[in-house]
Amino acid sequence: MSHTSFGQGRPPYYVQFKIVSISDADQASHIDKKMKHKKGIISTHTDHITSTYFCILSGDMGYDFKEFENWFNKMGYEIKCFNKGIQGDGGMIPPHDLKNCEEINN
Repeated sequence: MSHTSFGQGRPPYYVQFKIVSISDADQASHIDKKMKHKKGIISTHTDHITSTYFCILSGDMGYDFKEFENWFNKMGYEIKCFNKGIQGDGGMIPPHDLKNCEEINN
């Protein structure tokens, strides 16, 4: 078993998705305050204008849709159109496209 430094070897990744029913800057600020304390989250940004969430995570964290769905459900929000990728991979969805997505996660 090798002992490596925190995050070593795996590049940071991003997670972004649409938040259903976020309406103002206070709600966005509350979400960011809650999420910045999750282990491995490097930066977090909630945008109430586009109803989107974006964060950058340490490469050694394996968070996926279920974790984010659980956290946001506890705060009273539904999420959809979940997108995850390696930072710089070109796969990020522009916020206004994400705002208009209609995908339903099961």
